[in-house]
This record gives sequence, C-alpha cells and structure tokens, in this order.
Amino acid sequence: MADIYLGKTESNMHGFEIKQNSLSVEKNKIWSENTGRAADGEMTGDLVAIKYKIVATLPPMSQAASAQLDDIISQAFFYVKFADPASSTGALKTVKAYSGDASYPVYSYVTGALRYVGVELSIIGK
Repeated sequence: MADIYLGKTESNMHGFEIKQNSLSVEKNKIWSENTGRAADGEMTGDLVAIKYKIVATLPPMSQAASAQLDDIISQAFFYVKFADPASSTGALKTVKAYSGDASYPVYSYVTGALRYVGVELSIIGK
C-alpha cells in the first residue's frame, strides 16, 4: 500500500501512488483579517480554516513515473489521499489540493536507468 495517493479526480485516487523516503503532514491555521494582538497583548481573531500541507521526498524514479506524477501535479487542482494525523484510527483523508514547485534532480540519462533521485514535492490543500 502506498503512503499517499494522487489523482486528477476524486474517483481516480489510484492515479499515482507515492511511496516516499520522507513525509511530513502539516496542519496550517488560516486566521481572519481581524487577527492580531490587542493593546493588552491578548491574541484576538477568528480561526477560519485548517489546511493541510504535505511535503514529501520521493525514492528514485523512472522517466515514466516522473511523467505520470508531473501530469497530475501540473493540473491547477487535483486530489490527494493520505492518513489523517488527527484520526485516532489513521483513517484516510481526501483533500482537493495544488502543488508547489516540484524539483526533479537528475541522476542519470542512461537508457533504462532510474532517472531522478531525491524528487521533492509540496502539496497544499485548496
């Protein structure tokens, strides 16, 4: 089983399965415009939402695998499914997301060899 799944549509979550070398799931708080410190130093404001961010470093990839990954993350938005750290049972959560800049460090141009090593990917909840 992969650690996270990417797909162009929510019904195609097995479009690309990621087994990563390292994975970080962040929960980022989005605060309202009126958020800040009052004169007495107390924090004020409203929590608008909590959005997920996934940062992964992938194992060595072939040219075909990198092309499949890039096809999905080049979309304006796509879906990602991952184990929710807020779930006591490790339930999978599906989020509509977009990708930050992907980095594809070249390992080799030898035909048939793994092409990219240390691919880094940042996926941010919409």
